[in-house]
Parts: sequence; structure tokens; C-alpha cells
Amino acid sequence: MPETPQPEGQPADEAAPDGPEPDPEEAKQEGQGDNESPGEEGSFDEGALGQNATVINNFFDQVDGSHSIFGIGARRSTHSMTGTLDLVDIEMALECFVAPECFEKALLDLCGHRVVVLVGREESGKWISAIALLNRVKQRNAKITVLSPARTLDELAAKTAFREGRGYVIQGWVADAGAATLQRFEFETLSRKLEQAQAHLVITLNRGQELSGLEGFHVGWRTPDPLKLFDAYLNGIAVTDEIAEVRRQAIELRTPRRIAALARQIALGGQSPTDVLADLTGNEVTKWFGDKPKRSEVLVVAALAFAYGVPERVFERLLVDLERIAEEVKLRGREPEKRAYDDTLPQNRARWGGDHPLITVERVPGPSAGERRIVFRGSQHREQVINELLRLYGYDLWEPLRLWIRGLADDLAEVRTQAAAGLSLLAAANSQEVRESFLEPWAGGGASEQLTAALLLSMMCADDALAPIALNTALSWVMDAGQPRAMTAALAFAGGLSIRYPADSVDWLWFLSLRAIRIRVVARRALVLLFQGAAEREDGALQPLRLLARHVDLDLRSPIEPGRARTALAAALAVLSCDRLEADDDSLAAWLLMSEPESAKPLGVLWAWTLHSAYYRRDAIRALYRALRALKGRDGAIPAATALGEAVWSALPPDAATLISQAIERAGAAVRENPEDSIRTRELVLAVLKTSGERGRPHGTRTGGGGTDGHPISDH
Repeated sequence: MPETPQPEGQPADEAAPDGPEPDPEEAKQEGQGDNESPGEEGSFDEGALGQNATVINNFFDQVDGSHSIFGIGARRSTHSMTGTLDLVDIEMALECFVAPECFEKALLDLCGHRVVVLVGREESGKWISAIALLNRVKQRNAKITVLSPARTLDELAAKTAFREGRGYVIQGWVADAGAATLQRFEFETLSRKLEQAQAHLVITLNRGQELSGLEGFHVGWRTPDPLKLFDAYLNGIAVTDEIAEVRRQAIELRTPRRIAALARQIALGGQSPTDVLADLTGNEVTKWFGDKPKRSEVLVVAALAFAYGVPERVFERLLVDLERIAEEVKLRGREPEKRAYDDTLPQNRARWGGDHPLITVERVPGPSAGERRIVFRGSQHREQVINELLRLYGYDLWEPLRLWIRGLADDLAEVRTQAAAGLSLLAAANSQEVRESFLEPWAGGGASEQLTAALLLSMMCADDALAPIALNTALSWVMDAGQPRAMTAALAFAGGLSIRYPADSVDWLWFLSLRAIRIRVVARRALVLLFQGAAEREDGALQPLRLLARHVDLDLRSPIEPGRARTALAAALAVLSCDRLEADDDSLAAWLLMSEPESAKPLGVLWAWTLHSAYYRRDAIRALYRALRALKGRDGAIPAATALGEAVWSALPPDAATLISQAIERAGAAVRENPEDSIRTRELVLAVLKTSGERGRPHGTRTGGGGTDGHPISDH
């Protein structure tokens, strides 16, 4: 697969697609040699995939609120984990930086070798320290580029173009593998390349301790002084006796992130320092578990941790299922116990809506407004309950929970979503448990289980420390892990991974879209979802669109079998033909042309290749007309259509331009629109055809400057 382009890079050589044109008379069977029936296309319907995409967008949009519908609280971030940090980004990141004791050693090693790996447990401040290190050694006004954690040492040394004076960082490296002696050789090779480029690279690695044999390249990392960090984030406010006492206890929070959150919230005011500390340390949760609650009570809070905020009636059904499974696990290998019949009914609803210290009932606005939903009282309680369950209980609780949670993948969409959200919190404390007990079984299972696994990886991506783990997990399923897992990886690359690692996601979805039939069908749909989701976000779809255009251009320019070429073109055509997310009959291509004018160039490359194919020309023209009709009546529609036309014809050889122009005009004659709409569409079509006339005007065509005096297009 081609190397991942740099985030700010442009598509390479968007010139005439002169590769072999597939014969339209050849059989349409694809995926020969995959040992599959052509009819096996997976069981994912568009509604389920679109719903997953909507959930992911909502999750990343809402988790920053302390009362989000996911019950997670303000502990997440949603920025891309690759790209460029400019001087403002660097200044903001280092505003309250406190260097740990190991900082100076790392700085010496970085200056000596130009590459250093910060090795330590998650959330030990490695990321901000990496930025601080690079800020000390890079050129004064140089940016810092964040690379994908999937890049190997060999790729870094042989395929990555480092720019002079710039700093580079990899957060949560997942490509660490091989013997220390081999790694040392690769680090030394990389060091020489960085020396030649006058660049520096810092890698962060989440692991308990550094490897022996890699001294000088590996530096064991420690957290900064918690009290100094607390003072830095307190932002200079007056220290009262209460704040001084909270400051003394801040060390209990253990991680720099939590200490910084404590100081920031105290500085903001609105809540007493003692209450802020109680929320973050989970005193209420710890006290409740310290009173040694009954087994039935523990099952209630455990169920709520993974079925948060669902309607009360649904939660009650799920709780009964968990209690039944817990009883079955308890009786494994034993005779059923004879118990006296208990004629009392627990008044759970009264307890939840009354004085329960952890659980309450709320009514959430929405389609089911007014319906009671079971939630935790505190925004941090869900995470704290999961941590206490891990700390205090063993097999007797966790085995029933594992069996019960696995079954939630086949439940309602809302239940699956909450199960994934709860497991993302569990992954923060024990990612191996989540991977072995849930991700791997689900990824190899049926459609609903694969969707849930992909959703879980997406929610893990909302956490800076978990996002690299999610990426590594998806990459492990891409090859040699079976078709179901490859399909799950494709779904995951359309979700949270596409937000955190957009370039990797486009690369791997493109790779998967050329695989066996079942995999490619899911990957193609996932590729569409990636663009639909990207278009709705602030960063937009321009970067992934450029990457896709580059993949199409590079692959189809190289020697390629006709069947594989058709497969590649089908993926490109799927993107050109799709609608916006949650919008019927609203062409995504048209919306991109209007909202991101620079998208005309990569869209033109995709349309050039599909129009150049006799096999897909009719479908490509249909998608083009659909996009042009969506433009009509909008301000700037003709300039947008003209820009698209210029991009299309500049990527086609003159002889093909003549043939394709005629085909587009013939297709226009068959379009049935009312007279007014037809005139508007005709103007846009002529704007697209205008530049083809400049390249090689079809015989008998008179294209005016975007007017209506060109080749007549039927009003019918």
C-alpha cells in the first residue's frame, strides 16, 4: 500500500489517467480466487451503519459536557491525533507545563541522537513533555508534526520525509516490536536520517519500563511533582485554608490529568474545593462500597455502569438477565440451593428515585420525553464504580458481567451504545481485559457484534491514551485474522479512528476495499461513512478526499488487472454518488463543492477516472448530473461547476474529453425536469463542459461562457 501522505500534502500529479480502460463487456464477477460466492456481501444494512455513524458523531460532540447522555463526564477530547501543531497550539499546550526530573536526561539524549522514546505508564505526562522537548530543540518558528503511531522504525527511517528544523512526535506508539538489538540498529539508522534532515523526533510509549539494550534512545518517564503541577494550574488565585488542604490531598489523584483538572475546576469557582476533590476522588462511591453492600445491590450498580441512562423498563429487564446469569455462574458444579420462598417484592423504583446514594432517576428530553431513565448521581460516578468493581471483586462478579455484556451486543441499539461506552471506561483501567473478553469475540461474530466492537473502538478513540490502543487493535484485524475481523476493522476505520487518524483510516479502508467480496463491500460502505462523517465536522472532508484521490490515481496508473481496476473505481464512485449523513437526496459531492471549494480538484480526479472507464461511465455521469442538479439555485453554483469541470478535463487526455463530453450531453437529453429546473441544470452542465471545449471541443458543440447558448439539452 502506498505510504501515508503527510497531512498537509497535496495529491500527487493530478494529470491524465492513462491506465488501461476496463472492457465493459467483461464479466462483472469480482474477487476471483477469494473462495467466495459473489452474493455474499455481509449483512450490514445502511440504516444500522448510518445509526452507528450518528452515535459516534453525537458521542464525540457531547462527551465534553458534564451531563452528557453517555454519563462519562468531561474527561475526553476529540482532536485529531495526527497533523500539525502551529506556534499557537504549542504555546497553549505548554502554558502550565511542569518538567519532571527525567526531563533533562531526555533532552540530552534527544540532542545527541535526535530521536528519543519516553517510556512510562499511561497518563504520566509524556505527551506534553514531548512537545516541551521538541520546543527546546526545533527551529524558532518551526511547527511540530504529529505522525501516526502505526509507523514502524523502518517506515520512519526509509519512507518518511523529515523537514529541516522541524520537530516530530508520535503519541502512544503501537509499532514497537522486535528484539532490542534489532531495534537499536533501526534507531541508529533513523538517527542518522534525522541528523541529515536537521530534525528531531520524540516518541511516547505506554509501557511499564524501558527495554535494556536501548539506552540513549529509551528514557524511563516519571510524573512531574504533583504539588508544583497543582500550583501551575491554579492560575495564581489566592490559596485559602480549604484550598491548602485540598492541595495536600491532590497527590491521591495520581495522574497529571486529574491533578490539572482539580486545580482548573477550583480556579473556575462555582463549587467548593472540597466538593471538587470529592467528585474527582470518588469519595461517595468509595464509601458506598466500603459499607460492603449486598450482592444484589452490587449487581444493580454494576448493571448501571454498562447500561447507563436507558429507560427504566429496559434497565429492569437487563438487570433480571444479569441476576439470572450471576445465579447460574454461582451454581456451576453445585446442586441448586433450596431456599425458602420469598413473597416480598423489592421496591427498586422507589429506592432509585429516592435516597439511593449513587443512583437516581431523570427524564431526558427527546423522542421519549418524560420516560424515566436510570443514571448515576455524579458525573464521575460511572467511571469510579467501574474502577471499584475492578479493585474489589473477582470471578464471582466479573464472569457474570462478561457473559451479560457480551449478550448486550444483540440488544437494542441504545443498549449496545451504552455497553460500548461503559467498556471504554473499563479499557482505561484494563485494556487487555476489554480486548480479550469483548473486542476479539465480537469482532469475529455476527453483524451486530461487529458493529458493537467497532463502536467500542470508536469510543476508546475519545481518550488520548486509548486511541493508539484502538488503532493497534484494528490494525491487528486487517490481515490474517479472518474476514469477520477485517470487516470489523473497516467499520472501525469509519468511526472514531477516522477522527483521530484520518490518513491511516483512508489508507486502510482503501486497502480493504480491494480485498475479498464481503470485506470490500463493507469497506466501501465504511469509506462512504468516513466522508459523510468528516463533512459534518469542523475539520471537513478535504484532507481525506485528497488522500483518496491520490490512492485512486496511484493505483490506476500502475499496471492493474481489469477486475481490480473496476473494484477500485466502484469505491471511488460510491463516494461520488452518496448523500450527506442523515440527509436524503442531498449530494455530498455538491455540498463539498460549495462548502470546501478546494475539493473540486480531488473530486475532479475521481470523476475523471470513473468517466474514463467505459464500464462505469454511465454511473459516473448519473452521479455528476445528480450533483449538478443539487447545485442549482445556490449562490456560486456556476463557479463551483466550472472549477469541477476544469479539474475533470485537466485529468483527462484530449481524445477522451471529446468522447466523454458527448456522453454527458447525450445523458442530459434523457433527464426529465420541469422547464425552469432544466434551464438551471443546463447552465451548470455547460459550465462543466466549457473547459472540455478548450481542451478539444466536440464536433457541433458551441459552449459559451457558462451561458445557455451551447448544445441544446432537452427540457424533458
